[in-house]
Amino acid sequence: MEDALGHAFFYALSGFILSYVYAERISANKISLGQFLKLRLSRLYPLYFLTLLAAIPLTLELVVENTLQWCSGFFATVLMLQSFIPDTFYYFSFNSVAWSISDLFFFYLLFPFLLRYALKFSKAFLIQFFIASGIVVLLLMVVIPEALQHWFFYINPFLRIFDFGLGILLYKLLRKDSFQVYKPIFTYYEFATIALLIFFYSAAEFFPKVVRYSVYYWLPITLFIGVLAQQKGAVSRLLSNRVALFLGELSFGFYLWHQLILRYARRFINHFDIALSDWQFNSLSFILILLVCVVSYHYFERPLKRKIRQLWL
Repeated sequence: MEDALGHAFFYALSGFILSYVYAERISANKISLGQFLKLRLSRLYPLYFLTLLAAIPLTLELVVENTLQWCSGFFATVLMLQSFIPDTFYYFSFNSVAWSISDLFFFYLLFPFLLRYALKFSKAFLIQFFIASGIVVLLLMVVIPEALQHWFFYINPFLRIFDFGLGILLYKLLRKDSFQVYKPIFTYYEFATIALLIFFYSAAEFFPKVVRYSVYYWLPITLFIGVLAQQKGAVSRLLSNRVALFLGELSFGFYLWHQLILRYARRFINHFDIALSDWQFNSLSFILILLVCVVSYHYFERPLKRKIRQLWL
């Protein structure tokens, strides 16, 4: 079932975390847009580019069939522009999941401006703005042709920025709250938001795909992130242990590597005619992906990020 739960959650969480980390520095003009983008690029781009190169062998047939199209897709992906092009070939080219990083960097470009305006306007105004935006998005579903709906509502960075904006709004709403102060009642709140998210996911099949592409998960993910981010209950405390935090560090690599490794693994077993059941293939692939992520994080992502920041900052 294809919907926007994963990406909506990731974008909203990114908006919230960036606001939490950078709000004071941006408000006080202690960090420029250029410095902010360098910090984010040093984290995102090295692995983004490495997985792009790793995807090239999977696309060699297209080089022969249409070299010009292959080159245009490659350069659009290098420049992180693929999600702006309403064509499946471009936004799903090479490492197909990388379109979301194209969206994310666009959000980074706008983040300091979005944050400043969010801090300037009242909470009531921002809530009303998002409610009105949700209504407009729903109305657009009647207007946008079906053939374009997947790109427009699921990929389109100009629309997905509302997911990112939800995180900034959430920071605005929680800005003066105390964090990491354990309160037993929050454990019930955390379980309630988890149950709500599960309920929305379970009921999603009863709604059109175009709704699930966009506004459907706004309410449950906002409540889920807002409650757990305060780290006042047992669930959030459990997720703050060292193992969970390390897995969180690996999550970016896991996301960018998993599709590629699955595609290479499938080609490998097909080429050598290896008989594996689905659970065997998925289990072995998961272990392989995890190992690649650990190696990638320790020997590529972290040292290269450190090196780039030493040169840039």
